[in-house]
Amino acid sequence: MIFKKKPVKHQNIKAEYDKILLDEVNHARTDFHQAQDSETALVDSRVNGHMVQAQTALKKVRFTYLYREAKRRKTVASDLRLYHPVDD
Repeated sequence: MIFKKKPVKHQNIKAEYDKILLDEVNHARTDFHQAQDSETALVDSRVNGHMVQAQTALKKVRFTYLYREAKRRKTVASDLRLYHPVDD
């Protein structure tokens, strides 16, 4: 009882942060694909095209950064989440 080991709350911190990183990658991927869809839909309308293109480029850069970070850390997704547009 005296020399009993204390339980470790965060036994594998890397796995926890890898899961968070993968969630961010998946969220960034869906944001990027939605931005691409919005850009193609708004090209024909009279909306400021430069603003839409800038937002799409920003989301692409964010997704690319997160994807490369996950690849650098050799993080593997246990479930593959593909982009599926929501039809309302």
